[in-house]
Amino acid sequence: MGVGGYQTAMKPNVVLKGSLSFLNLGELLQFLGGSGSTGVLRLSSIYAKVPGYIYLVDGNPIHADYGEIKGMEAFNLFFGWMDGQFEFSSEPVACDKTIRKSRMELILDGLRMVDEGKIEKLGRASASSQFHLTSTASSDIPVIKGPLVDYVYVVDEEEFEGGKEIVVQEKYGNWLWVILQGTVEVVRILPEGYAPINRLTDGAFIGGVGALFPKGNVRSATVRAISRVQLGVLDFERIFREYTAASDDFKRVLMSLDSRLKQVTTHCAEAILKKNEGKADLSDLKLFPVSNTPDDRVHRIRAGRAVIVRQDNKHPIMLCTLGPGDILGDIPFLGTAHEPHSASVYVSKDFETDEINLTDIKQEYDDGSETFRNLILHTATCLSVTTARLMGVLKQKTAE
Repeated sequence: MGVGGYQTAMKPNVVLKGSLSFLNLGELLQFLGGSGSTGVLRLSSIYAKVPGYIYLVDGNPIHADYGEIKGMEAFNLFFGWMDGQFEFSSEPVACDKTIRKSRMELILDGLRMVDEGKIEKLGRASASSQFHLTSTASSDIPVIKGPLVDYVYVVDEEEFEGGKEIVVQEKYGNWLWVILQGTVEVVRILPEGYAPINRLTDGAFIGGVGALFPKGNVRSATVRAISRVQLGVLDFERIFREYTAASDDFKRVLMSLDSRLKQVTTHCAEAILKKNEGKADLSDLKLFPVSNTPDDRVHRIRAGRAVIVRQDNKHPIMLCTLGPGDILGDIPFLGTAHEPHSASVYVSKDFETDEINLTDIKQEYDDGSETFRNLILHTATCLSVTTARLMGVLKQKTAE
């Protein structure tokens, strides 16, 4: 028997089983993604004529089917299943890849379509059980929920009352916390004012991989408690030792990920405060083709610059600019919702790269502690969510 709606190992290859009214699809995909699971997720409901299936490789959905409906159409339909049961079987997956977006982008898109009424809800469960990356009724600020807390890395606990600042932008500090209970808001402060970026709740981290870098102890945003929050103080020295033991290529991946997040957060804050429209200047730049098929390689920039853009209905939107040392390309186990499937890359005339093989980096990632991996995934999740918020803010401004 399971606990709180979970059941495990009910069949030889079924490693997770439970109710969608307890753990909805968004949360379930996050859980399976965080553990890098490969296998088949079977969904069933008394309100559905046949079961549905989602196929995952290394935690990323690659195909879905529901009767005669296949691919993205089937995958999106499942976000409307309020009631039902799920079983995840750990097994090899050999089906064709029909879904190419990153895991976080898929979750965000599915939840948004449910919110907008574009996906029919199936079942009687309350919509209040929907995954915490969706916006709330009172605010369009996304709320990010983390995985289960690994208490082995929690060395102390602290409480903050509602309204209290936990981290202050531009101040120094290398504390890392995990939220045990409650909700906080991340705010970027610009000369034009205060821009709320997102909210974090149970299991999410306050602080990201950037705190581990040299000079990374300058806070890039203010974090304040929305209500009373209970935080677990993480063993920073233990996590830092894992980071320092990593290869140079792995460190470059993490540094580049953190740089992207900081830039996208700044662009998002500027859009919220109506400072700019986010339009990318692509003059004197050329399109750089990034492989759409997994080849276990990414590019390390040796010279020049690369501009990452998303296309809206009117013009390309600037996400971030990369330079020497930054990493370019698809890293499946992180799923940043950027290139190659959800963003384009434009580069300068003097642009040069070296290729990095991801096999060793993936092995380092897999060998890391659960807390270290979750901290990395938290940074990647914040990047995906903030990118979606940036595009949403600009879309709303265009409609006004």
